[in-house]
Amino acid sequence: MPFCPECQSEYVAGVKRCAECQVELVDALPVAEPIKWVELHALPGPIYAEMIMEVLEKQGIPCVLKKDFLSSAYGTQGTQTGGLETVLLVPEERVAESAGILNQMLDHI
Repeated sequence: MPFCPECQSEYVAGVKRCAECQVELVDALPVAEPIKWVELHALPGPIYAEMIMEVLEKQGIPCVLKKDFLSSAYGTQGTQTGGLETVLLVPEERVAESAGILNQMLDHI
């Protein structure tokens, strides 16, 4: 089955161009390298972490939140609630850039 190298849509045999992207199809998509996630910073709850995550994503930096048990299991939210630590993970190659953004934001909180 052919695939579009841009949008990664799969097409039936015999189709040569992507209807959306208008590019030639390929027989197989390249296998992406796995991301090595590293801890950027632990924050006092998911609210701050989600604010920072939104800014990082707008800069094209993928990130993941690793919430503590209480906030993930019970949906507990807060900014200073004891025990509600949320860890922000970013790709290893984007740590320095992400740390700069994080420090700028934390200076204003």
